[in-house]
Amino acid sequence: MVANHLRGFPDADVAMQNLRPWILSAVLLIPGLAAFLYACCGTLVRWLARQWLISFGICYGGILSLYLLIDFSSNAGRLADATTSWGILRFYAVMLPSICHVLLPFGTLLSVLLCMSRVSRSRELVAALQSGRGMMGILMPVYGAAIMVTLISLGLNYHWAPQAGGMKNTILDEIRGKQAKIGANIIHYHQKGRRMWKVTELPRNYFEGEPLRGVEVTSLNNDGTLHTRLYAERAYWREKAGGWEFTGVSLTTHCKNEAPVFVSPPEPYLREKWSETPANIWKTGAPIRHLGLPDLSGMLGEEATEEWQRPDMMRYLSQWHFRFSQPASCLVFAMLGIPLAMYVTRRSGSGGIALAVIGAIILTLLQSIFLALGESGYMPAFLSAWLPTWIFALFGLWLLSRRLAGRQLWPLW
Repeated sequence: MVANHLRGFPDADVAMQNLRPWILSAVLLIPGLAAFLYACCGTLVRWLARQWLISFGICYGGILSLYLLIDFSSNAGRLADATTSWGILRFYAVMLPSICHVLLPFGTLLSVLLCMSRVSRSRELVAALQSGRGMMGILMPVYGAAIMVTLISLGLNYHWAPQAGGMKNTILDEIRGKQAKIGANIIHYHQKGRRMWKVTELPRNYFEGEPLRGVEVTSLNNDGTLHTRLYAERAYWREKAGGWEFTGVSLTTHCKNEAPVFVSPPEPYLREKWSETPANIWKTGAPIRHLGLPDLSGMLGEEATEEWQRPDMMRYLSQWHFRFSQPASCLVFAMLGIPLAMYVTRRSGSGGIALAVIGAIILTLLQSIFLALGESGYMPAFLSAWLPTWIFALFGLWLLSRRLAGRQLWPLW
């Protein structure tokens, strides 16, 4: 799959693309690593690990079922047109990485809140403390589980989760027996040839000879003035020949201080030295949130020669950092939930649970706001992606320090 990807992306970041099989293998090995660590731990650690695992199964299974029910209801009209009953299963199988990635932070938060409130309410936490173990030693299984979930989320966010989100409409079209397209009304600027592409429809199986439809290619002179404009009903990418073949062509040539000249060249109209590929066109036109780390690295490796391209570089850089900071929300939610949900006194922790949920909502909102500031250039890309995460991580550490010191979380409530 990586080799097929690189066929269409000659300017891709090869090193990042080649890491994809290794990252996927590491993600699949994480549950096995967790099971090995569980087998090596003592009775107390296993007890709390089981409590968290049961809570995670309940909470994550619940929100996953609710999400699937809502998503199925919203797409019921299109899914009902599936040509086979397996089409619906195929759709959700493709979307699974994106769905899992979106729900992992909230599943982690709810599982931590349920686990810590249960062991606190049943006084099992007090009994564990009376065994002579320190509070931090008892809580390490929950923090370790949150780190494992964070690593899984990071692995999914490397490539598969963003890509799955961008394939939703394509898969829906395929299971309904329609012409599947991976992009519509795409604009792409090829800076080496100074050509601006506008593509009405970009089919998914362009490797198999499917043409791009409704193509307009504008070529510019070195001084930025208009040179030619090509209109074509269909454009075929000839991979072996390394060029393009156009049909239904209308060509306009522009010269300075002269009227444009309209030409209908013989068909098929060939441009053998044009190096751009359909994949290059799609990558530029695709929503940035649907590009994985390898694709974003490839975009950042291209030089922004035009002034209007520089804002796009800020967007790519902000999203690149966000691919790392977003999975860290799983660990940060756990850092908030553990000290707020646990208690060793007779006082209930319901107020702390409410505060943990409110904090998670605020963090998610701030991540969206700061990311928008970074993409627009009002903040450095690194800070826009990481600052909300750092703030709430420090807040979680402060809460934990008060719990370890045996102090109440006043004046929070």
